[in-house]
Amino acid sequence: MPSKKIISAQRQTDATAIITSGHIWKAVWYLAWPSIFNTVIMAAYNLINRLFLSYVPNAKPSIAASGIGGNALMYMFVIAVGLSAGTSALVSRSLGAGKASDAEQAARQSLLMSVGMGLIAGVPFCLLARQLVWLIGAKPQVVPLAADYATIIGWSTVPMFVNFIAIAILRSQGDALSPLYVGIINITLNMVLDRILILGYGAVPGMGIHGAAIATLAARLAAMAASLWFVRRSRLRGCLRQWKLDISWLRRVLAIGWPASAQSLMMTMASSGFMRVLSMLPNGQATDAQAAYSVAIVIEALAFQPGLAFSAAATPLVGQNLGAGKPHRAIHGAWVASGQAAAIMGVIALSFLLIPQYLAKPFVHGRDLALLPVIVAYLRINSFSEPFLALNMVLRGALQGAGDTRMPAWITFVSMWLIRLPMTWLLAIYFAMGASGAWWAMSITCCLSGLLMALWFKFGNWRDARV
Repeated sequence: MPSKKIISAQRQTDATAIITSGHIWKAVWYLAWPSIFNTVIMAAYNLINRLFLSYVPNAKPSIAASGIGGNALMYMFVIAVGLSAGTSALVSRSLGAGKASDAEQAARQSLLMSVGMGLIAGVPFCLLARQLVWLIGAKPQVVPLAADYATIIGWSTVPMFVNFIAIAILRSQGDALSPLYVGIINITLNMVLDRILILGYGAVPGMGIHGAAIATLAARLAAMAASLWFVRRSRLRGCLRQWKLDISWLRRVLAIGWPASAQSLMMTMASSGFMRVLSMLPNGQATDAQAAYSVAIVIEALAFQPGLAFSAAATPLVGQNLGAGKPHRAIHGAWVASGQAAAIMGVIALSFLLIPQYLAKPFVHGRDLALLPVIVAYLRINSFSEPFLALNMVLRGALQGAGDTRMPAWITFVSMWLIRLPMTWLLAIYFAMGASGAWWAMSITCCLSGLLMALWFKFGNWRDARV
């Protein structure tokens, strides 16, 4: 009787066959549906997390702190995103070309780098978290809470990086189920601990936003252990042995990864700049706008999380088909994934347009009811951009699978830095449109970046990217 490891490895071999042959819609859904389920429960968790925080006494500073602290933590993702991009491109292209040993070596070197980079990035971040949240635009009453939140979660940088890369290794093999199981473990533990630690339970006192951070730290440790366990059962399980640095492979991973990191850094810094502009709003509007944004972005995740799922599906779909010498199938698969994501996100966005008040009301109570119209405006204005956001997200994932990470970085620079930030200041501050002006700047630039990404995918020379 075959062992569970052999069965698991055989399932991943079968996944490669599905990805590189057969009906393209079947291949897209085979890769996407576990990720869709995973992102839906992630969105549900984020909603519940904000809901718990909304019941903390004087909730508005805590909600704003979670948004600003979360924004600061995005700087940690910059490195993880780059490593993940290099890992995904090299592993998927190698497997598509039938070079399992190369895929294993790419996975091994990426895991090694994830540990080293996690230490290098995590320690300074924890030491400088207070200064960072202040730079982002936290108001004086929010700075201590946001800094504590970011610092506690910051100590989970190494587990987060390792988990990020392990998930990329699994998905690049066409295994979308194992990351789903990891996500369920992570989210379930986080939700249970949130309920206990944020609001208190029995003998455990409520710790508010500090409890939310501790819950996330514990859940990330569990997720790392689970993802490595699944890698150990995969056909690339050899990447967990013979850990020795190989400079040539490190360079290959970083050559693909650094533009993706640069893109992620530009997005994160632009998001920080966006929060900074919100902090300039007069007459007490700043904290309201920041708190409203922290809630609204979590509600909006109901729409854009499916885009992340189809993006994750497009990466191995394009990478493995290019490696197998099937560029036309890679292109067709990316467009199919983009169309499906745009349709799903567009349908969900209708609820933002038609019933935003019902989506927002559970998150505001008592004296925080002033946030309600600000959240409603955000949801209505950004509902128009969701299909374009789908194009941006999915085609970016497809280009990542091809190893083209440079043009997406340029598109991000143009849309976020040359257009969004100046437009946000002009509309929100100069023309005194307040938070609604900022929401319009966000929506317009989301549409623009989606169109630019589609034009590059249609007419660009990304198929010639070398990995």
